[in-house]
Amino acid sequence: MKRLLSQFLFLILGGAIIVLGMVFAGINFLNHNPVNDRVMISAPGTKEVFLKAGKHHLFYEFDSKQLNLGVLQLKKEEKFNNVSNLLAVKIVKMSDHREIVLAKDSSMNFTFNDTRGESLYSFEVVEEGDYRVEISPTIELPKAITFSIVGDLANSLYGIFKQAGIVVSMAIPFLLIGWYMYAREVKRKKYLTP
Repeated sequence: MKRLLSQFLFLILGGAIIVLGMVFAGINFLNHNPVNDRVMISAPGTKEVFLKAGKHHLFYEFDSKQLNLGVLQLKKEEKFNNVSNLLAVKIVKMSDHREIVLAKDSSMNFTFNDTRGESLYSFEVVEEGDYRVEISPTIELPKAITFSIVGDLANSLYGIFKQAGIVVSMAIPFLLIGWYMYAREVKRKKYLTP
C-alpha cells in the first residue's frame, strides 16, 4: 500500500492542484464577472455613473428567448437593427466636462438569462470618477431601449486563462515526478516478473 501510494502520490498532487486551481479561477470569475456589475441605462435618458479606470464597452441589450422543443428550436429576439445609427451617445466626465471618445466596436456580446447584449462602442476611462452618460435617439422610437456599460470583459477572460496557465505550470513538476515514479515502478515490476 505504501509503495502504491508513493507511486501515485505526485500524480494525485498534480491533479489536485489543477482541479482546485480551476475551481478557484471559476469562482473568482463568477464573483468578479463584469456582466454582473454592468450599469444599465434606458434611452432616451441621462444617467450619472461611477466608472473605474480601464476599457469599457457600451452594449445594446434586448430580449432573446430560446425555446427548445426537442427537434425544433425557436429563437425570438426583440431588437432594432443598426441601432448605433439610430442614436447619439455622449459620455462626459463630471469634474471637468471632458467628453470621452467613443470608438465603434461590435466585437463583444453576451447572453445573460433571456437578455442578449451586443457591443456598440468601446471607450477608455483614464481617470476613475463620476461620468454623465447621455443617450438620445435621432428618430422617434416606438419604445425605450436598454443599454449597459460593462467593464473590460476580454481582460477578465484573459485573467482566467492566465490563472489557469499559472495553475498548470505549478502542477507540471508534480505530474512529471509522478510520471517518472510510475514508469520506474512499472519497469521494476517488469524486471521482477519472470
